[in-house]
Amino acid sequence: MFSRVTPLLAVLALALAACAGSVTFVAPSEPSSAPTTTHLAPVATPLPAVTPSARAATASPNTGNVDAPGAPDFSVEPVGSQTIRVTLVDADAKAWQLVVTGAGSRAADSWTLTVETGDVGPGITTNETKAGAGGDPVEQTALELGDASGRVCAATIPVCVIATSVVLPDGGNGTLVLDLVRTDTALPLAVSAATAGWPSDPFVLGPWTTTEAFPWDA
Repeated sequence: MFSRVTPLLAVLALALAACAGSVTFVAPSEPSSAPTTTHLAPVATPLPAVTPSARAATASPNTGNVDAPGAPDFSVEPVGSQTIRVTLVDADAKAWQLVVTGAGSRAADSWTLTVETGDVGPGITTNETKAGAGGDPVEQTALELGDASGRVCAATIPVCVIATSVVLPDGGNGTLVLDLVRTDTALPLAVSAATAGWPSDPFVLGPWTTTEAFPWDA
């Protein structure tokens, strides 16, 4: 006995067969990996160049001394076998002084020549010191006027000033120049200098500023 397939079932079977013939199986792809993050290198933004501002100019401190004379410039130059030329410079000074001192047993003996600014012209005096005791100043009028000739000599110390060599401070240059000559070569001498100004009142000398002594050996 043959079993009968109903026409409806037969139609369904044909439809399924037709669908089966048109289906394409696609293998499932591998699951994608975690998303890749791209890191961009930071771009450095150039900063504007910083130029330091110019420092404000400041006044230089006063390196001089406006209230009193500064240290004088004292130089000694040999101009003969027994003669030296001394130059004393201090533009702020109102008085200039040279001191010649003995040595050894004569260390307390000295001779001082002082040039001081006056009303009309400079005044020049000399002063002797014997065994530490000072005498009275002697005015050297001929040297002041430039009329002296020959030598002006000390009595205690073997030294003289050559009169024609004296150049007095003039025109505010503060420079005193003169030649000293020895009259005895046996006694060592020393020559120093000093200057003073008018720190407060005219013609009232302030403290003296003294240089180092120059050893004037025989």
